[in-house]
Amino acid sequence: MATAKKEKVKFSQSVKNNAFILKTAFQIAPSLCIMRLFMGVVTGLNHGVTLYLISEILNALDRGDPFDKILWIIVAMASYMLAYQLFYSWHWKIYNPKRKLNFIRALHKRFFVKASELDLACYDTPEFYNDFIYSMQNSDKSITGTIDMISDILRCLVASVSVFGVIVTIDPVIAFVILGFSIVTMILDIIENSIYYKYQLICNVIWRKDWYFQRFFSLVEFAKEIRLTRVADNMKGEFAKNKAEERKITIKQQKELLLIQILNAILSIGEDIFIILFMAYHLMVTGSILIGGFAVAITAANKIRHMFSEIQWRLTEVNKNSLFADKVKRFLETEGKIKSGERELDEFESLEFRNVCFAYGDENVLEGVSFKVERGERIAFVGYNGAGKTTVTKLIMRLYDVTGGEILINGINIKEYRLDMLRQKIGAVFQDYKVFATTIAENVLADIYTPDKEQIVLNALEDSTFGEKLHTLPNGIHTELTREFSNEGTELSGGESQKIAIARVFAHNNELIIMDEPSSALDPIAEYNLNLGIDKNAKGKTVVFITHRLSTTRHVDRIYMFENGKIIESGSHDELINLGGKYSSMFELQAKKYRLN
Repeated sequence: MATAKKEKVKFSQSVKNNAFILKTAFQIAPSLCIMRLFMGVVTGLNHGVTLYLISEILNALDRGDPFDKILWIIVAMASYMLAYQLFYSWHWKIYNPKRKLNFIRALHKRFFVKASELDLACYDTPEFYNDFIYSMQNSDKSITGTIDMISDILRCLVASVSVFGVIVTIDPVIAFVILGFSIVTMILDIIENSIYYKYQLICNVIWRKDWYFQRFFSLVEFAKEIRLTRVADNMKGEFAKNKAEERKITIKQQKELLLIQILNAILSIGEDIFIILFMAYHLMVTGSILIGGFAVAITAANKIRHMFSEIQWRLTEVNKNSLFADKVKRFLETEGKIKSGERELDEFESLEFRNVCFAYGDENVLEGVSFKVERGERIAFVGYNGAGKTTVTKLIMRLYDVTGGEILINGINIKEYRLDMLRQKIGAVFQDYKVFATTIAENVLADIYTPDKEQIVLNALEDSTFGEKLHTLPNGIHTELTREFSNEGTELSGGESQKIAIARVFAHNNELIIMDEPSSALDPIAEYNLNLGIDKNAKGKTVVFITHRLSTTRHVDRIYMFENGKIIESGSHDELINLGGKYSSMFELQAKKYRLN
């Protein structure tokens, strides 16, 4: 039988987790939370008030009270019900939808701000990343769902107490009998739900397999293999085995549930018969109750039984929701290790690495890296994949902090500078660059576009060699990129997308420019034109290239050859070629490829 690990939450931890969710919700939208809880109380009281008014009308009829007295009770009941319905409709149709949208917007903003403040290292931890993604995708419905569930528990408790209070005024004995039956029924419901939950965990594995089989036979990505091989026969056999396993588990579950369901039915019927006999005896023999009491007792038994059953179910859901709450709590309470300094950063003059070491967890990536770059210099980091080149640039931007040594800007440790000012000095084109589902102008600016920035955007696109493509787009710089939100959007090729990312650097007056494989998706002509654009935009600025294409390195001031996290060679292109080392070998391999072509 398929097995699954049962994720348990202690009751005390469940309470703490849901208390955290409530606290978070109250911080963001206190009025929404208060009104939702108040609505639970009002709705709960409505059960008792309505039951009491009905019993009063029936009792008045049974006593033979004057018609005008009965009419006043009916008028009072109608007035109350109208007022309640108006309030109920206003809350659910007007107040709650508007407030909930505001709440969700503020909640997501809080998540976005938190995500933007966290260290990049957090994303290297699968557990944190899973918590973050789950929180972002489920936060609104789960947090508002928690508030709703707690409000519903409050509603059921208030309803049970108010209905119980009405029954006590009629006959205390029958009131406690109804309470006893309801408690036993709730216990049976708890046992029944635990059985359902146990088998759901087991069946989750089976259902995932079932979903895979459905995708296998329906998605186009598998269509060719299904027609060219006999893999479909194997999958059909696995599908049959999976269904047989599900059938065996379902039969076992139903056997366990049968006894509980029989006991529940006996209790329900027994309770109804006992109440009818007990109340009929007092109505017809002792005369201690009126017809209103008889009718109310039967109605109340069903109400209290239903409320206790709902309380049990809601508590189970709240406990399940605490698993989500724990993820949100961990995410929101995560603190970054990279702290901003307080020193102002003036114009960039120099960058220096002094014996810098860095490790991702237990994996050493850089060891004893030292170099110095002066303002206006162009340098290149070269080496094979995994040599540590990109890590160096991440350390410069303080996306990570060194684990040994220090990095200096203008002779001062970068940890002393304000983090926002440091990053404003740096413009970067990342190897895994991204374009956003916004307009070309907003992509280039990575900011809000205003008409006065039009020429900046156009110049940056022209210098990144995107100008030719731009002329083919009817909406120009206002063209939406991707079709994520617009059917009129355009999908760019890899090279075109890379040009947008490069234009993003050209559009800002950054003093230090980092180009990580800036021409990886470009053809040789586009690469040549790009280098011209860099020459134009980077005058007087410091430029760091990370590249495998050594055609770019011929015109830089200095090249650093990385291997296994260390700098093994440094110098100009001609110096390294004359050295005849690793750089020279790499350059010769690439040059030979072009000569052969």
